[in-house]
Amino acid sequence: MTLSTIGPEVIELQDEKQRRDWQAFLLSGLPEMISAMHMCHAVRAIADTPLLERLRNGPRRPEDGLLAGLDPDIGKGFLRYLVNRGVLETRADEYFLTRLGEFLTTDVSLARLGVYLGAYGEVTSRTGDLLSGKAVYGTDVTRDGAQLGAHCATLFSAFHTPVVLEAMRGRGVRRMLDIGCGGGQLIVDACLRDPSLTGIGLDIDADAIAVANDLARQYGVSDRVEFVVADAFAPSTWPEVCAEADGLCIMSALHEHFRKGEQAVVDLLDEIAAKFPQQKILLVGEPEIRHDGRENDDDFFLIHVLTGQGLPRERTSWLPVFEKSTLQCRRLYHRPGAGPRMCFYDLAARPS
Repeated sequence: MTLSTIGPEVIELQDEKQRRDWQAFLLSGLPEMISAMHMCHAVRAIADTPLLERLRNGPRRPEDGLLAGLDPDIGKGFLRYLVNRGVLETRADEYFLTRLGEFLTTDVSLARLGVYLGAYGEVTSRTGDLLSGKAVYGTDVTRDGAQLGAHCATLFSAFHTPVVLEAMRGRGVRRMLDIGCGGGQLIVDACLRDPSLTGIGLDIDADAIAVANDLARQYGVSDRVEFVVADAFAPSTWPEVCAEADGLCIMSALHEHFRKGEQAVVDLLDEIAAKFPQQKILLVGEPEIRHDGRENDDDFFLIHVLTGQGLPRERTSWLPVFEKSTLQCRRLYHRPGAGPRMCFYDLAARPS
């Protein structure tokens, strides 16, 4: 028998230190963490390119246009990677999303991924620089506000707009003022779901207000809503049209005012109460941090730490703040199994 028929000699080299070092890596959980990191980028790539639409509706083969406009070599390798990871499967040379792939690419899943990878990815990738002082948030690194607004709007519409409408209907509100409305999704969504409702939105960002006006026109409710540029934390500067509202809401914004101290939050609530003495409701919607590992709670905590925002609080920390104001909390709404975890506080003037 010649060497060419049996192949070269194979020599396996192992020693105790090598085995222990490799075993330590495998048991550390890092292999799964690395895979999860790459999967996050892969899912985002599926959504950010034409692949997702094509995988849902065709074409399903590279030769038929599945990779049209994409790098063909990288594309083929990427598809194989997705098959290996169980995101795609092949049937007769066609590619299909598996059940896992479908779950990874729902609107809610992509929005949650967009918040952490798209809006805050640049921030968390520089955790070391922020921690060491080599970078300063707001100067050297910032979150992507446009992505944050878009993805939060998707999540809020899916999980929390119905709660806002329930609270407003319960108080007989017909014209709602959204304080810090961003791109206007809540007002537009609420008016679409309740034909009897009209709305006003205010935000300090003129670009966000332009987006809100475009959104209202797109969905055919521009005759029922109005958006104005104003500082949510300076009620004395709000345009007169805001006084037409008989119900107010401020969503996921009030906690940021804690940067100026708890009394600043109390003072703001009192100023709003004084400006709207006949309000039927001031609905404060705030995310909760429960300091645990469930439902990305620790990730939610981290991004607030890194960006220097006033940290969201548990409901037991909010109620004493309301007690110090001229408003009372009449009711608390929450919706388990919806993210981010939110509490909605129904506030009104105390009985005289």
